[in-house]
Amino acid sequence: MSWHKIKICKGYLFSCLGLSTAILVWLQSQTQAQFISSVEPIEIYQLATPQILTIPPIRQSEITFTTKSESVNNPRDLLAPPLFNTSIVREFPRIWQMRVPLDQVDSLYATYDIRGQNGNDNAMSNEQHSDAAVPVVIEPLPIMEISRDPNSNTAVLQGGFRLKMDLSSSQFAGTYSGDLTVIVDRR
Repeated sequence: MSWHKIKICKGYLFSCLGLSTAILVWLQSQTQAQFISSVEPIEIYQLATPQILTIPPIRQSEITFTTKSESVNNPRDLLAPPLFNTSIVREFPRIWQMRVPLDQVDSLYATYDIRGQNGNDNAMSNEQHSDAAVPVVIEPLPIMEISRDPNSNTAVLQGGFRLKMDLSSSQFAGTYSGDLTVIVDRR
C-alpha cells in the first residue's frame, strides 16, 4: 500500500472517530422533559400548551448498532466507518389541551411548525453554532378526548406529535433548540 493511500485511509478513519466522539459527547448533555400541567383549560377554545418543551436526551443505545461479531473478514473492513442510526424519534402525545363544545369534538385538527433559532424551517439549530441545524419532521398524533362535562356540554381534548430528527447532517454536538407553533383549527 502506498504512503498516499495510507494517509487517505488514516484521515478517513480519524474523521469517523471524530464524528463518533462528537455524537457520543452530544448524548451526554443533561435535559429534562417538561409537559403540560394537569390544569384543564376553563374557557372554550382556550389552548393550553407548555411554555418550554425539552426533548429527552438521546441515549447511546439509540444511535449505535450492535454487531454480533467483532471480527472482520478482510483488512479493508477495519477501515469501514462505524454504523450509526441517524434517525431519532420522540413522541409527545400530551402537548396541548383545549375545551370545546361536544358537537365539535370530531371536527378539530392540529398542525405543528418548528423553526430553528437561526430561522431555518423544519429544523432545530445549535445554540453555540447558529449556522448548524438538525432537520426535523413533525407528524401529528390523533387527538384524544380526555374528559367530558355534560353540565357545560363541553369536552377537553388533548393532542401531540411525533418528532423525527435526522442526525446525519449534524456537524456539532451540543444543545439544539427551536420555536414550536401549535395551531388547532376546525375542519
